[in-house]
Amino acid sequence: MTQSEQEQKRKNLVQTLLIVVIGQVGCLTLVVILASVLGGLWLDNQFGTKPMFTLALLVAGIPISVLLMLWLSRRALARLQEKYETEDKKTSV
Repeated sequence: MTQSEQEQKRKNLVQTLLIVVIGQVGCLTLVVILASVLGGLWLDNQFGTKPMFTLALLVAGIPISVLLMLWLSRRALARLQEKYETEDKKTSV
């Protein structure tokens, strides 16, 4: 395999991984927001406090989304680095 083919393969791998990470982060953010809204509305109905729990859970959902996004990104980067290392081992042998 030539050097340019290896570089093209790596570019494709990075692009694919980037698309997967963006999709996961988007879905995860949507799930956190929906859980915050639905949980807040349910708690507000249970205790008779109209916007209090909904707003509190939405505000609490922001750092949770950010932390989950960072966790997913770091995990994806670790997978990418692992693939690079295994490819380098295969090409050097």
